[in-house]
Amino acid sequence: MATYGAREKNNFSLPKIGGQSGAEFYTIVDANTGKITVYKKQIAGNIIGISGDSPVASIEPGGTWKPEKDFEAVFDKNGQKLFADDAVQKEIKNAGLQTARAGCEAVAGSTPEGCNKTMQELLKTGKTTTDPKDDAETVATDDLNKLNIKENPKTRNTFGDFRYPLTINDAQDVMQFVMLKYSPRELSQDDQNFGFGDRERVGKDGGSRKIGSATLAIQGGISDLNGCDWGEDNMNLAKLEVAKLAYAAMGSAPETSAAIDSLFGRMTNVSDDIKTALRATYAGKAAGVESLLKRTKGAILNPNLELLFDKPTLRPFTFTFKMSARSKKEADQIVKIIRFFKQGMAPRRSVGNLFLLAPHTFQVHYLAKGLKEHPYIGKMKECALLSLKTDYTPENNYATLPDGYMVSYQITLEMKELEPVFNDDYESDTEQQFASFREDPEENAKLQQDFLNGTANDPLPGEIGF
Repeated sequence: MATYGAREKNNFSLPKIGGQSGAEFYTIVDANTGKITVYKKQIAGNIIGISGDSPVASIEPGGTWKPEKDFEAVFDKNGQKLFADDAVQKEIKNAGLQTARAGCEAVAGSTPEGCNKTMQELLKTGKTTTDPKDDAETVATDDLNKLNIKENPKTRNTFGDFRYPLTINDAQDVMQFVMLKYSPRELSQDDQNFGFGDRERVGKDGGSRKIGSATLAIQGGISDLNGCDWGEDNMNLAKLEVAKLAYAAMGSAPETSAAIDSLFGRMTNVSDDIKTALRATYAGKAAGVESLLKRTKGAILNPNLELLFDKPTLRPFTFTFKMSARSKKEADQIVKIIRFFKQGMAPRRSVGNLFLLAPHTFQVHYLAKGLKEHPYIGKMKECALLSLKTDYTPENNYATLPDGYMVSYQITLEMKELEPVFNDDYESDTEQQFASFREDPEENAKLQQDFLNGTANDPLPGEIGF
């Protein structure tokens, strides 16, 4: 039977139990079942006449303790009661965990983080799902994936499908807002790559994450704003040489030596004027005078100022819809659409209110004839609804219908995409059916087929993309 632990390792005492304040105990853990056995160290010729160390109790994985054969010989009646105390049991289980961890870490290739997680599983369930060789990042990622935060049972996850106006049909171009249950991007588990997985763009059917939709007539003012952040940056000769040496120092010793030799070589070959300018620059820095070269020669080291890419940006979108009911049924539909957006964008609470979960998100589609992605309006990635403004008197006059509904409602949606648009997005999310047109039907049919086959000569698809 494979076990962890030994007589002289991870000894502990139980001072809370009378008569045992000076005694030493240790644990032995079954490496296959996770059973912890507690022993009391005995001295030869002990007055209680026990030969060898005394097994006093054992703890099965996830279960309660039970006395072993020397339990009553080691503890008096009061000690036996105290042994069952929660604090004492917790102390023994912690000692068992330390014993198991030490035994696991003694195996070549194992890691402290992997052993800690593996032994916790073994002592709790008698089984392990974690590899003792897993590093801290792998263990943390696995823990996050297994974390199950339950949302409040009153949370709405089914909204239905709505449209305004009710008479809208498939002959019209429309905007479709598909509500999706929020799903974070997964951490990459690929040994060859670091980072996050991809978030696939959802089609108009919404897939398995769809929990509702609202289809509205396209109104004026639709636009998108693509951009990137660029910033000024400079690096003069001194910074450049320091960077080269620092970069070489992160490599091997020969690389560092070669970088230093290269620097000395360049310094030997430059003119005396350049050497003088460099000495003035470094002398000024050493003396705390940044402008020595400016004051003496009216010159500076070329900062090599350049505009460099800093980061991508997230595209914002604003949509405004004015809705006026022409019937009670349509008025009810308008109210439900407003409720659809308001409740969908609200944060979700967990059971017990300990956590707040991300609100639902939206995939917006411009649909041509209500059927497929509009090729001549920019597509959108999955969006968060940042704010919703509801104007109950857009006509600047309070007026209601006989049933109490407002005559008109106007909503303004402020949305932002969850991730930036990248160059390759245009290639991976494109439909060529509307790529281009020719007046001759046969020529046009051949062109469309060429696009479908990927053999068309046009350098770019005939649709806007994102």
